[in-house]
Amino acid sequence: MTIRPILIIASLTALAWTTGAAAETTPQSKSTAAIEYLLASVAGSELQFVRNGTTHSGPEAVKHMRRKYEHFADRIHSPEEFIELAATKSILSGKAYTVRSKDREIPTAEWLLTLLAEYRDTRNGIDLGST
Repeated sequence: MTIRPILIIASLTALAWTTGAAAETTPQSKSTAAIEYLLASVAGSELQFVRNGTTHSGPEAVKHMRRKYEHFADRIHSPEEFIELAATKSILSGKAYTVRSKDREIPTAEWLLTLLAEYRDTRNGIDLGST
């Protein structure tokens, strides 16, 4: 009979630990998922990515962004920080990266922030494309 209270306490303690651990990893896993979504969007895009005056394909741009992501890993804790540190401008020249379509060119940061907002809206159950 004394074993039951011990089992209950042990079960509740284990549940509290696993629930706490899950709550702690959720924001980071959400950030990682959003960053991976952005990188996949770049890789799958038919747009041209301009860096220091040189045009790159989506897969080439992702390769560069991933290197910068790894370089700044200790400073990137959100998709916005990823965009700012790994996808916005050249560290060496300070020039902003841009995305070029057939009819216009915009800063890569602007394009990625729009994608991020759409991603978050979709994850929150809001599908702006169906309205």
